[in-house]
Order: sequence, then structure tokens, then C-alpha cells
Amino acid sequence: MNTKFPIRGRRSRGHSALALAIAAGISSLAALPATAATFDSLEQHAAKAAVANAFRMTRPQVERSATFVLPQDAFSRTWQAVTPDNPGDPASWADEEFQGDWGLAAINAQHAYARGLSGAGIRLGLLDSGVSFADHYEFAGKDHRGLEMADLLEDGSRCSSTTVLAGPDACFYSRGDQSAIIAEWWDPELQDHFPNPANDYLWDNTFLYFNTHGMHVAGTIAANRDGDGMHGVAFGADLSAARLFNDSLTVVDLDCIFLNDCLELGTSASASAFEHMYDQAIAQGVRAMNHSWGYTYYAYTPEVAEAYHDLLMADPRIGAIHQAIADASLQSGMIQVFSAGNTNVIIPTPAQSPEPTLPATLPAIIPEIEQYWVSVVNLNENLTLSNRSMKCGISAQWCIAAPGTNILSTVLDERGNEDGDWLGDWEFDEAGNLHLVTGDRTGDPAYELNSGTSMAAPHVTGALGLLFERFPYLTGAQVRDVMLTTATDLGEEGVDEIYGWGLLNLEKAIEGYGLLRVDTNVVMDVAAGGNKVWQGGAWDDWTNDIGGPGRLTKSGAGWLRLSGDNSFAGATVTSGILEFDGDNSLTGDVRVEGGTLVVNGSFTGSPLDVLGGVAVINGSFGGAPTFVGANGTIGGSGVLGDTRVEGTIAPGNSIGTLTIDGNYVQEANARFIAELLPPDQADLLRVTGTATLNGGTLVASNLSGNDYVLGQTYQILSAEGGITGGFAGIDGSAISPFLSLSLLQAANTVSIDVARGASLASAGTTANQRAAAAAVDGLADTNTLVLTATQLSLAEAPAAFDSLSGEVHASARQVLLEGSRLVRDAALDRAAGGGAFGRQAEGATGAWVQVQHQGGDFGGDGNAAEVRYNSDAVLVGVDHVFGGWRVGVFGGAGDSDFNVGERGSRGESSNRHAGIYVGNAWGALGLTAGYSQSWNRVEIDRKAGYRGFSDALSSRYDADTSQLFVDLGYRFDAGSIGIEPYLQYARVEVSTDSFSESGGAAALAGRGGDATVDMTTVGLRFGADLSAENQEQSWLSLRGNLGYRHADDQVQRAQLAFAGGQSFEVSSPAIRDNALLAEFGVAARTSANSLLELGVSHLESDDAVDTGVNARFTINF
Repeated sequence: MNTKFPIRGRRSRGHSALALAIAAGISSLAALPATAATFDSLEQHAAKAAVANAFRMTRPQVERSATFVLPQDAFSRTWQAVTPDNPGDPASWADEEFQGDWGLAAINAQHAYARGLSGAGIRLGLLDSGVSFADHYEFAGKDHRGLEMADLLEDGSRCSSTTVLAGPDACFYSRGDQSAIIAEWWDPELQDHFPNPANDYLWDNTFLYFNTHGMHVAGTIAANRDGDGMHGVAFGADLSAARLFNDSLTVVDLDCIFLNDCLELGTSASASAFEHMYDQAIAQGVRAMNHSWGYTYYAYTPEVAEAYHDLLMADPRIGAIHQAIADASLQSGMIQVFSAGNTNVIIPTPAQSPEPTLPATLPAIIPEIEQYWVSVVNLNENLTLSNRSMKCGISAQWCIAAPGTNILSTVLDERGNEDGDWLGDWEFDEAGNLHLVTGDRTGDPAYELNSGTSMAAPHVTGALGLLFERFPYLTGAQVRDVMLTTATDLGEEGVDEIYGWGLLNLEKAIEGYGLLRVDTNVVMDVAAGGNKVWQGGAWDDWTNDIGGPGRLTKSGAGWLRLSGDNSFAGATVTSGILEFDGDNSLTGDVRVEGGTLVVNGSFTGSPLDVLGGVAVINGSFGGAPTFVGANGTIGGSGVLGDTRVEGTIAPGNSIGTLTIDGNYVQEANARFIAELLPPDQADLLRVTGTATLNGGTLVASNLSGNDYVLGQTYQILSAEGGITGGFAGIDGSAISPFLSLSLLQAANTVSIDVARGASLASAGTTANQRAAAAAVDGLADTNTLVLTATQLSLAEAPAAFDSLSGEVHASARQVLLEGSRLVRDAALDRAAGGGAFGRQAEGATGAWVQVQHQGGDFGGDGNAAEVRYNSDAVLVGVDHVFGGWRVGVFGGAGDSDFNVGERGSRGESSNRHAGIYVGNAWGALGLTAGYSQSWNRVEIDRKAGYRGFSDALSSRYDADTSQLFVDLGYRFDAGSIGIEPYLQYARVEVSTDSFSESGGAAALAGRGGDATVDMTTVGLRFGADLSAENQEQSWLSLRGNLGYRHADDQVQRAQLAFAGGQSFEVSSPAIRDNALLAEFGVAARTSANSLLELGVSHLESDDAVDTGVNARFTINF
């Protein structure tokens, strides 16, 4: 830090104009009178004006580099970092621009860049001499901002004077985005003492210079990585700059030259200006503030440093300023980075260096701010303390060393006249205020080599910017500790008074803490910044070996992995996941209060208390006991010491062994969860000592997708030293209710035996389900259906039993019975003479052919599922009238198909038909009757399946359908219109053969059987014969029928059995006894002897629908 904190009045000078003057005539100074200009020589009436005290810094000895030629768009272009071709390789970042600041390599910044870190999204601050961001392309294209500093005036307003340096209205105001100006006025009375004409340009001129200290500091923090010059440590960060060192005017007179007592005029900030600035910085989100300034006293012992502290803090203004800085950190958590200070003399050895000045050591006075403070000392290129740097001293616990010697960074060149000089002026207003007149304040971008702790501090501030990005879930104080505790040790081992924690080392810092200085609560609510270079689902992985006296608490939802070998003072998990993968020897216990602890490494000597949450031990916890509280759970496939469980223990990781290398005690309310993997694997708790079971519940859990084998035994506990006591019970609620688990305990083992549980039939909710389930219940334990069905849950079982039931075979009989209707209707209609145009004469012969289609469905009744069916047939017949009786025969063939979709079943039937019919009429009274026989070839395919089982089944068998029917009606005619009340009776019988399904374990064998239905229909037929005008014979006939049908025994049943099992009965959907019938038809003569008839019929009850259509063509002979 090349700064001073001067008192009011005069100070030594070292500027270029003065150096030129001395070079021109210094040899003659010794003989001159010791006269000096006074403030009165500037302006008599302003002689008594107050000059405010201010912080000031000396102008450093520098090497000014050449001004760069700028691209035309240097200040307008959007900035984007220049990245190497292989950004994941640290060495690829060490290009010429990187090497422009040797300090970057010294702090291993290239490793941070290779991890994807640049400080992007982070805002850093600096309190210095101002930064003219707009004048240097190294700051182009980013969101850099200026902070305002302004004294609070007595009237409650803020100072706004930008040019007054002294006088009755003088107050402090500055903008951080403008570099301060240093002005020198050369007293013309010096001309008599320096007669050399080469000096004449000096007299009565005011020379202006930029104070580029802040520019240099800002460049080291965050100059762009744009391929030119150098770049900052956090080249992606944004800056907020405040200007503490304001414009000033120095009077160069004889006292200044001969006595080094120069009058300097300017304003200094009050505590209210600091508070105002910090309010803005906090609002803008500044995470760390760089302070490359301080005092110029030298304290060579802690006692002398304390005396200076007391003296300075006793000054109300100075004390208030430092309190304002402290309050800003206490309010916001902002980190304050202070340069330790420099000397004006060469220090022979680092141990002889003075103590840091007050700002860097403020925590020694206000201890609660220590966590927010960093003191920085200067290292030279040999990485030893600079012979001009203060040492860490009393700030050692918050001090770090960083490169600060010959650091290249950004500055401004002045734009001068033709002689290269930038001239200004000063003047007094009517109120006696001294104003500095500067004109245009624009400078030209350049670079300088500067040295001092002022140059070391911004390396640290920039590094914090990278670490803020790397650890977004840590507080500022925690990030500071990461930086301190990962520093490379220099000097004496450990934290020492010369180098503090040592050399800043970003390669190690990006890997997490080096040690825990204090108890640390990591609230991980976001994942790590930068590139993820570790495997697995962890949100961050700390690979350092972490020690220290602090205890780690893991909070937040995130997953934090510690891969190093750790030795800090214990750990607590409250939420999220904390994982340990290394060899750990913590000095305190490990507590799980919530969340999850994962141990893949080892612990030695650390007790483990699982009071809540879960501990998964896949490594080892040795040398100390483990306790699991009532709300805790422990599991894994690792090794524990003596263990007592009041909560839950779950050995293994989806089948594994948890070893207790010692004794195991299970209390009365404990739960032992064992996962079983049929046929013969299970989680095992292996105890090398004794196992004491004071009760507790064994909870068995089957791994999904695997079936138990009835009669199998699973060992879940072994104890080499024997088992005392036992489990209070076993909880098999997590497995199928159709299995029963029982405990088998021997002297050294506990096992689980698998047997039958609740009957399958108990889960049935319908008669068909219960019948099928009961049949499975009767099968052997080794039967596939038993092995799979006993894996089902209560919710899954009913659908599975429906699938197994084979109810389609009962429904097939219902379809055959109902399919007989159109055949019967066709025969009765021909027996009545065709139903159109009256009855035929004696001796008449008729031949006919009929095509018919029938379709419908039987609705599900809550037991059996809905059945949909279709049937097609072609019938042909011939009849003749004998003595008033029409006698006829017919035959035909057709196909039927039906579908029970909810049961995955479908069937087909190939049908052949034959029958006879007769009919006669005695006046209005008519009688018809008939008999038919159908031969059916039935083919059924169905799928039986549920979780863990699937079968495709098929069967083929024969069936016969026979029916006897009679119809009696009385016809009333009124001209061409007639109506006929009628009564009809039919008896239909279906006989099926036995059958055996093929396809798998769910195949059924069916018993042959008969089904008979008696149906009675009463109704009214009507018809109308139509003829054209002057046409004797009707050519068109309309007819209809409305009827009411009653049928008994409308549920069909099938007797079925599984292979090796008992017979069971299932039924078809139940159809209500009563139904309504509606028919409509039309007949048309196509010639004198031929007739075409079309008809449609519909039969409907509450739970069944049947619709038929037909077309018949008749020729009479």
C-alpha cells in the first residue's frame, strides 16, 4: 500500500514537475535563504479559510509503459472474455496477457479459470482515488458503476460541490467513476532562486496530474481479458468504485522545496460520506470492498500499535469513519480487504517490519468484525515479504500474503499541451472559496508497474470474486475463511506474524475449506459455481483435507461431498445430504438430526448419533459407539462399532450386509427393515459380538418385480456371540397379504420363513372372482399361479382373478342361445305363409332363401363383464300345402363372433342349421310350429395376465343348439289391413362338449353341459296390403310386430378347473327375464310368383340389446 494519511496542512512532495526543477537548479539551493510562500501569498482575504483534513496517498515510483493504440470500437464494443482453445487445461490460460501480471500465476489463478470461474455475476468494490472506467478499454463492455461520497450538511442535504478545495463552503463530494486530479501551483517567487531559463515554464503555472492509484487497483481486480496488456484476477466481475482521495492543490514554494513542508489544499470525507457510500454499495450488491489506503505511522510492537489505535480512535472523526466501515460489514456481511501498509524506508528483514496500520487491524478493536476482515501484505517476485511492506503482525489471524511488487496494471496518461503539460488554474469566488479549474478530465489509457501493499490487496479482492462465484451457497465470511485456510504456508509453520496464513492459493481454494477455524453452518441451497468436475449427483465436492477446531453443520436441500481426509471438530447434518468419502478422524462426534449422512470412506474414533434423518454407512465407523434415536434411521453395507438402536435399522443397500464390529442392542420400539430378494437373498445384519433383542418389530420388504418362493427361508441377522431376547413381532404389510412371514430364531441367527397368508378368495369381490381365486387357493404351493398370485396386492387381486376365471365360456352359451332367435323367426314366418298377401292355396309350393344378420350385447352385471356379439347366416327352404297344412324344411350355415373385452377374451362359432315347420289356419285362427337343430364349432382365445404373470390360451369344442317353437294367433281383417294378437312359446337348449385349453398354467378344462331356456312372447302383429289404382292384386305389403317376451334362467354357467385343481363355476352376465320386441318389414311382389321381403327386428331389456336384419326371396310354384 503506497498510501499516507496526512494531517491538515503541508506534506512532502515527489511529483515530476518538482523533480524537473530540482534537476535544473538544485545545486544552488543550499546558498539560498530559507524563505517560503505562505497561504497569504495566494489570496489575502482567504488566509483564514479552513482546510479539511483528508486521506491522501503518495504518488508511487513507477515505470510507465507505452500507451496502447486502441481499436476504433474499443469503448463501444460488447466485451467478451478471450478464452483458450482448451479452457479446461490450466496451462492454456497462461498466455501473454495472463503473464502481464506475474501475480496471477503466483496465486494459481489459472486453475480457477480452468474450472470455469471468472467472477461473472459478482460485484466487487474499491474505495480509492476513483476509476475513470470510460477512459480505459480494459473496463469496456461491463456494468461498472461509480459510487457517490458526499458529506451530510447541517441542513440535512448532501454536499454537491465538485471544485471547492478550501473556504467557508468547502465540503467533501466525489464520484467514484472519475479519477482524482493532483494539482501543483509553482510560486513565481521561486524564479529568483532558480534563475535557469529552463525553469521558466514552471512559475505561476498550475500543473495537473491524474491520481491513477485507483485505476491501477481496479485493473488488478477486474480488467478485461481482451487479448491486450494484462487482465484482472476476476476479469468477469463488475466493479463499483468510490473516490476517497479527492482533487487537491499543492503550493510549491521555498518551504516545500527546502523544508519538505508543502501546503496542500483539499477536502476530506466525513463518516457521513462513508455511510452514504456504503448504503449505495450494499444496494448494488457489492460482496467485497478493496481498501488500498491507510496511515503512515510506524509501530514496531503490538503495544505501540495499540497506542496508535487509542490515539486515532479517540479522534471523533476518525473513530466515526472506522465505525461506519465496521457497521457496513455487520449489516450486510461485506468483506473488507485492507492493505497492511508500506514504509518509506527499506526494512532489513521481514521480522523487523512494522505492524499494520489501523484500518487493517480494526478487528483488534472491534472483535465482532474479524470474520469480515482481510489484511494483505506484499510479496516480491521471490515470494518473500517486500522490504517496504508492513508484516501481518497483530492482524495475522485475518492476514494473507499476495503479489504486490512490480505489478502491471491500468492507469491514465494526461492529455497535455504541445509541451506535454496539462495546465489548470485556481480561483477564489466572492465567498472566499478556493476552486480548482481543470477543464476536460479525459485521459488516455496506459499501463504502469507499481509496487506496494496497494497492489497486493486487489489480487485478494479479485480472488474473492472468483470464490464468491465458486461457492454461491457460502456467506462472505465463509468464503473468506476458505481463502485464508487454503493459503500456502510461508515462513514459520502455521499462521505467523510475518505472512499470516501465507500465500493466496486459488488452486486449493476452489476445492473447499483447508480447515474450519470456527463452527461453520453450510446452508447449501444452490449448486456449486463453475464447471462440475466430479462424478455423481453431489452439488459440490470439497477435495481438500479439512482440519481445524470448528464443527461443520450441513443445512439446506443440497448434496455436499467431502472427498478429503478430514480432522475437524465433528459434524452435524440437519437437512440435505452430507457425504464423506475419505479417511476421517474428527475430534468430535457426528450427529444426524435430519437429512442424510452418507459415508463411503472411514471414520475413526468419532461417535455417531442418528437422532433424526438417515445415515447410510457404506464405509466404516470404528473405535466409537453408534446410537440411533427413535426418529433416526441407519443403513448401508459398511461397518459400525457397538450399536444401540431405538429407531430404525435397515441393513444393506438393496441386498447387502451391514456389519456391527462389536455388540448390538435393539430396544423395544426399534424397527428392523429387511429387504428380501427371492428366491434366496436378503439384507443381513452381521454382528461379531452379541445381539440383544429387547423387542422391536421386523419389517419385511420385497424388492419389486421378484416373487417369493413359498417355504423359502431368508437369514436376516447373525451374531457370533449369540442372540439374547427376540423380536416382538413381524410386519409383513409391505408384502402381499396372501403371504405370511414367520420368524425362525436359533442360537446365532434369525431368519424369515415364507408361508401362505390370507386366502386369495378373501380378496374376491364378485362370485366369479371368488370362485376362480378359491380354485387357485386349492393348487399346490409350487404351482405357478400360486407363486405369482400370492405376490399381488389387495388392489391388484380382483382384476387378476377376473382374468383367470374363464367366464367367456359361460358367456359363449348365452350367445348361442340368443343367436337362435332369427332362425326361429324365419321358420315361423314361412309356416304362416310368408306373412304377406294372405295364405297360399292348396297344393302351392314355395322355395325361399334368406340372408340375415344379428348383433347385440349383454351388459356387465357387476360379476361378469359385458359381451358383444355378431352373427350371420344364410338359410334356404321349401314348403308345400297339404290339406290346408303348410309343411316345410330348411337348412343353412353361418358364423358368429363374440368379444368379452374387459376379460381379454374373444370367440367364434361356425354354425350349421336344419329344421322343419308346419302351419294351418282355420278361418281367423292360425297355428304355426317348428323345430330346428344347429351344430356349432366354438373357438375361444383369451389372455390371462397380471403383474408377474401372462398366458395366451385357446380352446376348441363342439356345441349343439336345438329349439322347439309354436305360435298361435287370431287375425282380424278390415279390408287390406289386418291385426293379429298372438302367443308364442319356444324352448331352446344348448349342449356343449367338454374341452381343455392350451397355452400355460392358467389353462382351464371345461365340463360339458346343457342349458335350457323357456321363452314366452305375447304380442300384436299388424299388416297392410297395398295395391295401385285399377290393380286387383296387391303388390306391396307392410307389416309390424310389437311383443313382450318373458324368459327364465337367463344366467349361463360353466364348470371349469385348473390343471390339478378342483372344479369351480363361473357365470355369464345376468339378463332380466322380460324384454320388449319390435319388428318391421316390407314385402314386394317382383312378379306374379315371386316375392322379396325385408325386415328389421329389435329386442331390448334393461341389460341386453339384440338387433336383427334379414332379406328373403321366395318363388311360388
